[in-house]
Amino acid sequence: MNDQKPAPAAHTELGVAQEFIRAVEAKDIEAVSRTLADDARQLFMHVGTAATTPEGVADVIAGRRRGICVADVKGKDEVLAYTGALFVKFDPLRWRGQEWRLSPDGRELYFYGVGDMVVARTGQPYRNTYVTRFDVEDGRIVLMAEYGNALMYAGLGVRPNGAEFRSLLRAVGRMFSPRLSARSGR
Repeated sequence: MNDQKPAPAAHTELGVAQEFIRAVEAKDIEAVSRTLADDARQLFMHVGTAATTPEGVADVIAGRRRGICVADVKGKDEVLAYTGALFVKFDPLRWRGQEWRLSPDGRELYFYGVGDMVVARTGQPYRNTYVTRFDVEDGRIVLMAEYGNALMYAGLGVRPNGAEFRSLLRAVGRMFSPRLSARSGR
């Protein structure tokens, strides 16, 4: 019999989300894979520069600022393909000033960090601000909704891989879908 007490759900979810960030920074695709559910999704929500101020971050976390979906990465394989492309595009790949926060109702987990990255092809620094919501079920990430300035990333001129291109097309489809929202981050 196991006499260890299970960790509260929030701590378990936090650990999984932190492992994902650590694995991405380490460029460890196998560790990234272990954190993801088979049906994982990663949404990129353009909020412009709103996520760069403390007030803007608070607005995103409180749900007052939603943004618009500009990429919808669907399924574990596609999330891994997107993540693997980041490993090639950026060196180093890390975030400064990392903070973890819960939404006001305590049901959502958010990561905040400022990219400290360099575009491998050009040597150009990349300092985007990230606010990412992690939804974790049964110890695996089922949804990541990343709120930031998508135009800053697009301005780098890095070529999208197949997974990224499909996710861009899927986001356009969300704008016309009666079932999926382009604004909810869900």
